[in-house]
Amino acid sequence: MNVSVSLFSVLVLAASAASAEYEDQSRADTAELVEVGSRGWFTTRAPFAAFDPDHPSVEIWAPSGNSEAPVIVYAHGGSGYREDDKARVEMMRRNGFATISFDAYKINGLEDWEFINRRVTNAGKQNLIWGVFKGAVDHAFQSDEWDNRNVFFLGGSNGGRVILYAGSAISDPRVRGIISEAPAATGFNLGDYDTPTLVSFGQLDNWAGKSRTDFVWNRTYPSSPTSIKDWVDSRRAAGRPVDLVFYENAGHLLFDGPLEEVTVMRGDQIAFTAFKGAGEGVLELYEKDVLEFVRANLVE
Repeated sequence: MNVSVSLFSVLVLAASAASAEYEDQSRADTAELVEVGSRGWFTTRAPFAAFDPDHPSVEIWAPSGNSEAPVIVYAHGGSGYREDDKARVEMMRRNGFATISFDAYKINGLEDWEFINRRVTNAGKQNLIWGVFKGAVDHAFQSDEWDNRNVFFLGGSNGGRVILYAGSAISDPRVRGIISEAPAATGFNLGDYDTPTLVSFGQLDNWAGKSRTDFVWNRTYPSSPTSIKDWVDSRRAAGRPVDLVFYENAGHLLFDGPLEEVTVMRGDQIAFTAFKGAGEGVLELYEKDVLEFVRANLVE
């Protein structure tokens, strides 16, 4: 996509200001932006911030008086911890699960989530999420506020890709299941592991695609040559407990409002047109499937 000179200049200035802010905060181990290519895109470079249970964006919640509740560690998507992320976390809370959630961008000193979402590569976003997520998992293992023998990962979009990566990066029998909604088609490498995994997409999920049928789960890139569907198929062929579920009448990120086709702009140009959200009855079916998956994988 071509970027106008004026827009590019604004973005570079914003990135430079952000980088300067990161340098000021270097003692807090926050990341910096690094330009890649010549079209106004950036990635992120270490040091990345670690999980801080006292950070204002961190929410640690457990059912009152129930130290035997399983715990969900949540990884947000490319926009940071937004309303749709909060809705997923609330779904788990009202069903009796403890939850740990956070905004990795804010913990890394980034407040402009729109800039990060639209100008930072998926791998760059995932770097920020992963640095915090793995610390949140350690916190889940160590705390006695919940049943730390039953730890589950939940995430959407970029967070959904991060938790699939975590399946092989965090090898611990206390991780009882991984629930990945609409994982990003590119970013962190996906490996091999035995943890039960539920991957789901809206049947219309063509987010950031080139056409109405350029579905996220079928995409490949030079940096990510295996599609999500092919990765699932290969893991199933190897006998791994991985399932792929599609929901009709739904697009990208089921909790992102009613089903609609939206046009996403970058500057004064159309970046893409795609479906997001879910139609009537989809969220109820999704909740049922997630709860059945979790309960089937609990250890007594």
